[in-house]
This record gives sequence, structure tokens and C-alpha cells, in this order.
Amino acid sequence: MDRDVLLHGVDAAWIGIDGLPLPFALLDHGGRVLRANVALGRLLSSNPASLAGQSLLEQLNKIAINAEDDAAGTTFHLRRGGGDLWLRLAFTDLDGQPLAHLVDVTAERALSRLGDKAAANASRLKLALKDAQAGVYEYNYLTRTLWVSPEFRGLTGRDTLDDFDAQSPFSLYHKDDRPLVADLHRRASRHAHVAPVDVRLSRSGADRWVRLSLEVEKDDAGQPTRATGLMRDISAQKRQELALIEACRIAEVATAARSDFLASVSHEIRTPMNGIVGVLNLLKREQLTDQGHSLLGEAINCSDMLAQLINDVLDFSKIEAGKLELSPTAADPLVVVEAVTNLMRGQAEAKGLYLRLTAQDSVGHVSIDSVRLRQCLFNLIGNAVKFTERGGVEVRLTATGDGAQRRLRCEIADTGIGVPEEARATLFDRFQQADRDITRRFGGTGLGLAISSSLVRMMGGELDFHSRPGQGSTFWFEIAAPQVAAAVSMDEDPLAGAPLSGLLILVVDDNRINRLVAVKSVEAMGAEAEAVDCGAAAIEAVDRTNFDLVLMDINMPEMDGMEATRRIRALESQAAATPVIALTADVMSHQRQAYRMAGMDGVVAKPFSPVQLLSEIGRIAEGADEGFAATA
Repeated sequence: MDRDVLLHGVDAAWIGIDGLPLPFALLDHGGRVLRANVALGRLLSSNPASLAGQSLLEQLNKIAINAEDDAAGTTFHLRRGGGDLWLRLAFTDLDGQPLAHLVDVTAERALSRLGDKAAANASRLKLALKDAQAGVYEYNYLTRTLWVSPEFRGLTGRDTLDDFDAQSPFSLYHKDDRPLVADLHRRASRHAHVAPVDVRLSRSGADRWVRLSLEVEKDDAGQPTRATGLMRDISAQKRQELALIEACRIAEVATAARSDFLASVSHEIRTPMNGIVGVLNLLKREQLTDQGHSLLGEAINCSDMLAQLINDVLDFSKIEAGKLELSPTAADPLVVVEAVTNLMRGQAEAKGLYLRLTAQDSVGHVSIDSVRLRQCLFNLIGNAVKFTERGGVEVRLTATGDGAQRRLRCEIADTGIGVPEEARATLFDRFQQADRDITRRFGGTGLGLAISSSLVRMMGGELDFHSRPGQGSTFWFEIAAPQVAAAVSMDEDPLAGAPLSGLLILVVDDNRINRLVAVKSVEAMGAEAEAVDCGAAAIEAVDRTNFDLVLMDINMPEMDGMEATRRIRALESQAAATPVIALTADVMSHQRQAYRMAGMDGVVAKPFSPVQLLSEIGRIAEGADEGFAATA
């Protein structure tokens, strides 16, 4: 186990040990020092930190006149201040690590043959010294008498011995914690070393937390004769622990609230976006003038940019909440990069810039999340075009390695304004740009690079750059891209040949525009369609008409899409087996699993394209089952 990992778990306990007047050392299982307190360093005339890694026995033997081993351990004889000093090396356990301490047994050696009283005093002294200036008590099982130290009386608030009930010693503690104390006594009577317990004292005012340690002596028959306990006040530490627990609870509540808000915002924003994108895609099939097609192209480009901005904001919130997940599928990265480059070329040419793509010939099909790759490219190429006023942008795509070790590298080089070196440290932070003048001059949210950096890390890579102010920048990233077999290709125009001809499809959505988009989309692919606006109407329609497929919205008032699907599955007719596809903006993995559990057969994310919808319908028709993990 790593040394730092070993030390991390004992930090809290070591705070109390470090200041004790007795020498202590935390050891590894080979007897080498992990930590030494100030007292041990003083004894060995060394800096405590310099003792790390040294053998404790070797260091003690260097300063000892001699050492003696007996049943109690090793005792070292030292000369100090003109007199003899005898120190016994003892061990205990601290979070699974040996904790060594040196006990002054000079007096014990001189008084070893005195009676039981001297032996009892030695036991009390040993325990008190072991855990440093805390209250000590001793309970005699034979006489049922209780002895307590003055410090113990100070902790418990009892002023005289008469205040203690020797017949019921557990009355000192809070009634809810007395079983813990009783269990500590039971365990200590059976085992030599037991873990302490944290309990509250039964006293007026605020609770006082104490850590209770216990050792039990037994007679030859194994029966307990005397219990010696040590009580240390940990009220301040306990208040911090309880405050931390409460803070964690509040943070969990806030995270849950943020996740709920994120889901709501995602749905509310993507729903109208679905209408915009859907209607624009439908318009491409209409008879328009050349100017109309040009204006439509501009509108589609603007909708793509707006969708990207929305994705940036929502995806960054998902990343912060730990809700964003990848959906890798077989894809040709060259096709993805070409599509983004072609889409951004209009913006570049409008500024008089070139935008060209240089790609390795044999990249091939790999397993990647093409949606997230496309998002990174939109951000990086978009930035390059935005911050370049003369010259242009070159996108370079290469691949290294083979099989499962294949990696994809993409570079975006521009001749733009460049990035000053002092901005490097914060450039990938959220809401950051190189300086405020750039924000005023070029605009932007400052989220693109932060999101791209997070997405690249999720894809098993890193995002970095090199730049010279005034001459340009090259941003690059490498991601894991295992080679896979090529996916089955789909006709570029999903509407060609009326692929859904002969199908009767029910569209269920509470939003009028979304119903229109879905109905027109499937009708354009040759299907007949009906539409209803709620879950109850969907159940009635499915029970009445023999539909081939249901496209079901999820977030609807009164009855959501999952409940409507459950009720469809409960119908006592063949209609119960009607395939149902979720048409929704909520497509995270746990949501997909919920749709599956509700009886849905697939899912398509809003805003959707005809290609995505036809692909999922085809998957269900073929009886595949990977759509819940891959469709996005």
C-alpha cells in the first residue's frame, strides 16, 4: 500500500498524538517509521520528519546503553541528566497500522514487587499516558467500586464520588448510547485490544461527546476483575463531523434539485427546438424559389448554431452534475469531420477565409460517440473561424495504433489572433476567454473550450494547444477510438422510395408543433399517421385501431408517456404488443432504462432528424436491442 495512502487515514488521530509529551511513532509492518511525534524526535536528537523510513529499533539501539527483552516487550536503558532512564517499547494499533510508544518504566522497575495497589497504579498510569491527559476511571468487578480521576470528574460534571452510581456505571452516558458502552465492556472482556466508541455524556446543557477506550484485566479463570477506561473529550471534532454530514446532506439535496431543474430546462428548451428543426427539415421538401432555398439554408444554419449553444449550456450543467454519459457507436470519423467542416465553411467564406480539411486515407470505422465528437469540432472549428480575420483554418485528422489501441488525433490550426501564454492556465475554465476585450469584440459564452475539454477527457483523451499571439493557434485533441466493423449504411435521403409505405403510425404529444413535425415526417416517408395529445387518448386509440407503431412523448400532463405505455401493455388484446418508441428530449442512460422498464421498444432524441427516426424504426423491425444504449 502506498505510504501516503497509509498516512491519510490517521491524520485526524495524529493531531492529538503529535503534541503528546511521550514518544510515539507510526510504523509500517516492517518496523520502519512512517511518522514520529516531536517527543520521539527530541529523544533521538533528530528532526521527526528525518526519521521517516528508518528502523525504529535501530535508532533506539544507537542511544541505549543496553536493551532487554522480556514478556512485556523490549526495555531500553538510557543515561539522561546524570541518572538512569528505562523506557519500554510498546505497541498498539491505529487504523490497522502499528503504533509504537515508549513508556517510562523507571519507577515500575523499582516498584515491580509491590502489592496490588502499586500494580493498579501502574496500569492507570500506563493507560493515562497512552492517550494523553484525559479522564481515567477504574471499575472493580469484584467489589463493584468505581474510581475516577479528577479529569474524569471534570469531563462528566460530577463533583464528588457520591455522584457516581457504582452499581450502574453506565448511567454516566446518554441513555441512547448506553448499549454502545455495554457492548464495549463485553468486547473488552473477550479481546485484548478493542476499538474505542464515541458516546455522549448524560449531563445538562449541550451534549458532550467523548471517545471511550477500555482495557479489562481477567483472573486465571478468564473472568473480568478490573476495567480501566480512558475518556477523551471530542466534542469539537464531533461537531465538525456532524456539520460535515449535514453539509453533505444539503449538497445532495441541492444536486438532486439541480438535476431536476436541468431535466425540466432541457425538456422545455428542446421541445420548441424540435419544432423549429423539424419544420425547417420539412420545408426542404417543398417547392421553393432559389432565394427561398437560400434563406432556408441560412435558417437551418442558425438553428444548428442555436442548438449548439443550448447543448453547450445544458451539457456543461450535466457534466458538473455528473449526468453526462457517452454513447459510442460504429462511425467513420472522417464523415463526422467532413460534415462539420462543410457546415462551418459558409461562415469562413463569409469572412474571406479558407477552411480546408486534410485527412489520413485509412482512418476507417471506429467506436466513438460521434455526437460528442461533432460537438467538440463545432466548438473548436467555430472558435478558429471566429478569432481569425485573415488567412484561414486547416483541420487535420490522423489515426495511430491498430485494433483496440487505435487513437484519433484532430488538429485545428488557424492564422488568427493567437492566445497569450498567461491565459493558458485558465483558458479551459468555464466562462473564460483570453481577455475581456476579446469577449466584447468577438462575443461568446466562454463555455465551448471548457465543455470540449471535459468531453475529450470523457472520451479517453486530452485537449491542448500551442499558440503565438498575432500568428495563430493550433488546438488538438487525441481520443480513444477502437477499430470496429463498418456500420450498415443508410440511404442518404431517408424519404426516397417511401420506406414507411403501408404503415399506420400513432403520434402522441401534448405540443401541437411537435405533433405536426412528427406526423409530416412519417407521412413524407410514406406512412399514414394519426395524432393525439395525451396519454389517455393514446390508450383509447391503440385499443380501437390496429396501429403498426406508436411515437410517444414522455413529459405530458395528467399521464406521462411511460404510464401510457404501461397501460397499453396491460391491454387484453393484440394491441398490447404494439411497438412504442419514446420521442423525447430526456435521453440519459437512467432515463432510457426507465423507458425500457415501462415497456417501450426504442427511443429517439428531440430534436430529431428523419434519418434518426427511420434508423430506430428499422432497428425495431429487425428485432435488435441496442437502441436504448446507442440512439441519440
